[in-house]
Amino acid sequence: ERYAVYLEARADHWRDVGFYLDVGGFFLVAGEKALGVRVLSNLAELQLEDAALLRVLGHRLLQAGRAELARPLFARVLKIRGEEPQSRRDLALVCVAQKDFQRAIDLLGEVVEKPWHDRFPGIELLALGELNAIATNCGERVDLSKVDARLRQALPVGLRVVLAWDADNCDIDLWVDDPDGERAIYSNRNTAQGGLLSCDFMDGYGPEEFLLRRPVAGKYTVRINYYGDRRNTARGPVTAQVRIITGYGTSEQKEQATTVQLGAESRELEIGSIEIRP
Repeated sequence: ERYAVYLEARADHWRDVGFYLDVGGFFLVAGEKALGVRVLSNLAELQLEDAALLRVLGHRLLQAGRAELARPLFARVLKIRGEEPQSRRDLALVCVAQKDFQRAIDLLGEVVEKPWHDRFPGIELLALGELNAIATNCGERVDLSKVDARLRQALPVGLRVVLAWDADNCDIDLWVDDPDGERAIYSNRNTAQGGLLSCDFMDGYGPEEFLLRRPVAGKYTVRINYYGDRRNTARGPVTAQVRIITGYGTSEQKEQATTVQLGAESRELEIGSIEIRP
């Protein structure tokens, strides 16, 4: 019955990007992934050269567990927006999901080595950590000859939090509160425990990252602040992805991921928390 309602409504909204995003997301949340993917697939036919739209669709398909469908979309985004390092990183993460570790390392290596515009501050450091983590723990022999030997170093951390979002011209901030009550925020990037918050992305898609090598025992709370949206086209609500990872870059790595849609009223949101044991 719900699918019948969608077909009826599509007659009036068949060119509406937000319609497909909302309805596809509805079916995904309802557990009907096949229908959700079918609805979302309409987006690929609307504007094939629109990188922003393809990126949004790719992230939605990843949320549906369909990396094999997301990969060609992110490959297309890389051709269209090769000047953006996120295009390489997005494709690299899809390759990891498909266990194509060599391709992922090659893409992240390009993010590390190439010079980027000032609007992408520190993206090469984040990519370097991801590259080394893949090389150390993928369980396969990979070719690192294209990576400067001085940069081939395992960089494990006890706690890693990563925030990324799927829309350009948005400013979303990552905040992490530690057991001592100190908040890692753009105005306090270095915490007393030794935590480090990456540079503040005020446009683009992030990512923003928090690293803490040896977290003390206690509760860590993750929040995001939806600071602003300067998009001039309707793409539906911005979707943010937050990954909370312990034992990052080690064989003990564990991850919990959360995806949240941000409406116009969204400002500060508590995403989740994690308890670090002694």
